[in-house]
Amino acid sequence: MKNIVNIVAFQLSWWGCILGAAKGLTYLGPAMMIIFLIVHYFLFVTDIRELYLVAIFGVIGTLIDSLMFLSGSFIYSGSYTPDIFVAPLWITAMWAGFSATVNHSMSWLKGKWLLMVAAGIVFGPAAYFTGEKFGAIEFHLSFLSSAIVIAIVWGLSMPLIYYVNQYIGLDE
Repeated sequence: MKNIVNIVAFQLSWWGCILGAAKGLTYLGPAMMIIFLIVHYFLFVTDIRELYLVAIFGVIGTLIDSLMFLSGSFIYSGSYTPDIFVAPLWITAMWAGFSATVNHSMSWLKGKWLLMVAAGIVFGPAAYFTGEKFGAIEFHLSFLSSAIVIAIVWGLSMPLIYYVNQYIGLDE
């Protein structure tokens, strides 16, 4: 039951990020994600290192998406200002929230390295293209080029999240 709560709460917050950014409610998604993370903390977290994982991937994910943003390949709605080339807060919130699923609703992927890569390659682009369809992201590359870039990023990011999870001792 807790895994269902974990994934449903994350998905609701994820949609809050996408729709909030698309509709000019930039802080709706991050606020929902903070609520999810607080509830997650009280319901699920038994080891403080899980909060480290959330913080680490909030930062790493922001850096990754900021590089894509800085390259001009992707433009995100809800940016801080047109002059700041840092991925917006809702992107940071989504990376942090996703990392909170790794030891719960997404724990079935642990140790399945090739499946992690495959999941990243398939579901990473699917998530970004969903964001694009709702107006949260604008691609400045062709569909195929955007899909390849995102597939590479998420094909590497998925196993990285689980590797760091294992490295900090949460894969026990």
